[in-house]
Amino acid sequence: MKKAMKLQTKLTLLVIAVVFVSISIIISFVASWMTGNIESKARTNIMNVAEMVAHSREIINALEAKDPNRKIGPYITMQLQNLEQVEYIIVADMEGIRYSHPNPEMIGERFVGGDEYRVVQSGETYISEATGTLGKSLRAFTPIYDSENKREIGFVSVGTLTHSVETAKHTAILSIILIGLGGLTAGVIGSFLLANNIKNTLLGLEPEEITKLYNEKMGILDAIHEGLIAVDQRGRITLINDAALNILPPENRINKEQLIGKNIEEVIPSTRMINVLETGKSEFEKEQRINNTIIMTNRIPIMNRGKVVGAIASFRDKTEVIKMAEELTGVQKMAWSLRAQNHEFMNKLHTIAGLIQLEEYEEALQFISDVAKVRSNISNILTGNIKDPSLSALLLAKYNKAEECRVTLNIDENSKLTKLPEYMTSEEIVSVVGNLIENSLDEVKNDGTGLIYIKIIEDGHFLTIKMKDNGGGIPVDHRETIYEQGFSTKEGQRGHGMYIVKKIIDESNGKIELVVDDGVFWNITIPMTWSDKLDSSNDC
Repeated sequence: MKKAMKLQTKLTLLVIAVVFVSISIIISFVASWMTGNIESKARTNIMNVAEMVAHSREIINALEAKDPNRKIGPYITMQLQNLEQVEYIIVADMEGIRYSHPNPEMIGERFVGGDEYRVVQSGETYISEATGTLGKSLRAFTPIYDSENKREIGFVSVGTLTHSVETAKHTAILSIILIGLGGLTAGVIGSFLLANNIKNTLLGLEPEEITKLYNEKMGILDAIHEGLIAVDQRGRITLINDAALNILPPENRINKEQLIGKNIEEVIPSTRMINVLETGKSEFEKEQRINNTIIMTNRIPIMNRGKVVGAIASFRDKTEVIKMAEELTGVQKMAWSLRAQNHEFMNKLHTIAGLIQLEEYEEALQFISDVAKVRSNISNILTGNIKDPSLSALLLAKYNKAEECRVTLNIDENSKLTKLPEYMTSEEIVSVVGNLIENSLDEVKNDGTGLIYIKIIEDGHFLTIKMKDNGGGIPVDHRETIYEQGFSTKEGQRGHGMYIVKKIIDESNGKIELVVDDGVFWNITIPMTWSDKLDSSNDC
């Protein structure tokens, strides 16, 4: 099997190829421009020199007199010393007789090349390329007129050898190539550094390995039963798995790719991930309601060099957990109830046995009748009026516990519950009632004087829970803080009871009111549906 080329090698070769092609294109254009510019500059230069010499007063005067003193040659020689890219300047009369030449022996000879006829015949100014005594060259021709500018008396030919122009072109091209090679070298070095940096950024992984890891990660995320959602620092979704998708409201249960990039608040309005992005603080095991589903959420900020660059939330649907918890709770409550009943009835049996041994038969019968009547009343209330099995089991367990603690738990015989509010589960109402009763059991005395009263009424529009005890009450300075998480007046307690109660009631759109007067009185009102709004008529 052919071994795949490494990413570092691919990047290096790609960058080198791009740099090489780019430099080659640049060199071709620049070389073409520079060579053309060199020739153009040479043409302009020799033409300017030709014009200058043709208008020189010394040349005109000497040529008119046929240069008897041979001044033209030395004058031209002196001018050539200060000129660049000019190989020769030849001054000739109308017959083509030279009056100057780089080779003094050629002075007086006829002009060679055959390209001078235009300047002689028509007085044109032009540049041509021809071969003369010095070799092939570019030559600029300009006519010379007499002092009155009426009659042509000769011409000037200024030339530069073609070989010199080509040499300048080759030198320029060589310089461009050297510069290009320098750029290519820098590009090669840069490609190595870039490829190495990218490799380090990717932790040395090849694209195939990254693809494999990505597919494995997505498979793992979708296989996890917990929902996962990640957002960037702007709150836009960057990752979501199938479990999270199934918990979202129906209108947002679209393709995962369509959710990527959307703001998390558009998908989950009740999210607190934005708060995690702002504070950088993690939140663990927080209850949240999404689409009538209670979830437990953990929210953790994603940090990079001390800055929050995103956040990730993991959450799980508590529906299945609640079902198992309810079953487990039912078993536990039943076990507690049986234990309490066993302990209670053992005491009652001992009492009956003692009365029989004392031959107090009438007292024994009356005692048995009273116990049976009380049990019958409690049983009728719980089985006939309270239709939620979990709440019924809880009240029975708490009743037995209260008896064992020598506390009277009075369940109002007019209590009635046929169904739960639309946004409340069995676990939630059990949690509310159970926490309130436990708090009252802790507050009342266990010397036989403790009294707890509870009434649960559901009338089709509202569920009302009223509870009162004759305990010591709640201190004034604690009444504003009892709903805070972690607050407790009991040593060793975590202080979650009233926080949970308040949270459940708030999420159910309900209201809780506290009155302290010779004990504690709780009045809780919860609408049966979201459309049943609370008003002042429901206040206690």
